[in-house]
Amino acid sequence: MAKVLQVSKVKIEKEPGKNKIKKAQIEGFPDVFRMGIHGGIAEFFKVSVTEPMPSTLDYIVAAVGGCMTGTVGGALEARGVSADPSKLQVEAEGQIEDVDGKLILTGIKLHYTLKVPKDKRATVERALEHHEGLCAASESVRRGITVTWDSKIEEEAAETPIQPSTQSSAAD
Repeated sequence: MAKVLQVSKVKIEKEPGKNKIKKAQIEGFPDVFRMGIHGGIAEFFKVSVTEPMPSTLDYIVAAVGGCMTGTVGGALEARGVSADPSKLQVEAEGQIEDVDGKLILTGIKLHYTLKVPKDKRATVERALEHHEGLCAASESVRRGITVTWDSKIEEEAAETPIQPSTQSSAAD
């Protein structure tokens, strides 16, 4: 039986205009981050981008990469191996594909570059073999995440179209 440990709450707003830019703020943190589109994603949507920015899918790749980096870094440090940036560097690469007319993140590959003492190589290899199963983000996307939604609709009075002014002034 699963036990809920945390409920992540994020407020998201679409920025005004005909763009794909959204702002998100995680409850309890002051920073707001922006998401949009770029590159092949913009081409897929046939949108000209005036302000390229990371997409929602880029953030998923970054989340998995960040979690995996923290997990492997922690495993190395627990074994007396430095995980400082000069010793551990990680690049995450997400494969985004058009699958049946939908954009789908179909795979994430991480590239680790490690500098380790010769006498620790076997220890590091064992840590690498087992770290993925300890990464919450990787396990979440690998298992599949159930997404549900609901809505609350409040009706407002109909907007009155703005009419051009036809009044004349005394100066006319």
